[in-house]
Amino acid sequence: MTGAAGAGARGGPPGCLAIVAGSGELPRRLAEARAEAGLPYFLVVFPGCDEPWMRDHPHQCHEFERAGRLFAALRRAGVEAVVFAGAMNRPRLRPWRADWTALGLLGRALRLMAQGDDAMLRGFGAVFEARGLRLISPAEVLGEALTLPPGPLGRNAPSPDDLADAARAAAIVRALGPLDVGQGAVVARGLCLAVEAIEGTDLMLARVAALPPERRNAAPPPSGVLYKGPKPGQDRRFDLPAIGPATVEAAARAGLRGIVAAAGETQLIDAATTREAADRLGLFVHGARADELERGQ
Repeated sequence: MTGAAGAGARGGPPGCLAIVAGSGELPRRLAEARAEAGLPYFLVVFPGCDEPWMRDHPHQCHEFERAGRLFAALRRAGVEAVVFAGAMNRPRLRPWRADWTALGLLGRALRLMAQGDDAMLRGFGAVFEARGLRLISPAEVLGEALTLPPGPLGRNAPSPDDLADAARAAAIVRALGPLDVGQGAVVARGLCLAVEAIEGTDLMLARVAALPPERRNAAPPPSGVLYKGPKPGQDRRFDLPAIGPATVEAAARAGLRGIVAAAGETQLIDAATTREAADRLGLFVHGARADELERGQ
């Protein structure tokens, strides 16, 4: 199938698209956008990532150890582009199940899995590119509907002090970027309360919520800002930072005043529900431009 109304900024490339689907809302949004645009696609689902909604879309189940079967299936389906979407745990590889293609990649895969998330995803993406497949960003399918726009999302807005905390948190994320650590940090009145690592945002915020009062004497709640943004040099095709209603709920439990995230570079999950949660809980959700964070420092 070539060419169709909606291809390009909305709907992505006109050829067949393989959506390597992890957990979360993003794979479903991509599948629904392709179906709505009438463009060919199917989901590639690995063990542990299958969810009930996937049964309503064309999908194929594959194993990491059967790479030859996967690439043969992509060729037969006429796949031209691949998009990675959703959270996916690092697989526990079973070498005894590997086919010839996977055996040839096994050493490289083990080395990649010993690296940070961004380096690992870039490395696996290069395996697809070496087979003539084009890797695209989810933004090529969903356009501006994917990301947090600039400015406040709901009724509440950050104060200058909040933006100063966000700027410090952003500086922490940037400083740790070369080490491929994480995409978020929490700062309250200049004090760094937490940095995101492998546990992810929700568990990081749970750690902040569990801090004993004496640890937050200098910044008692409600105070503090969660900042989310891409790491420097991060490949936006694989792993955009994300916020959604669950992030707002977790930030409220952590006693924070709100969330600041990089505008246009942070995935916004369910904008209406996120806005409602922020307004209900009295938190702000703010899309910050780079110059805005620079002024806050």
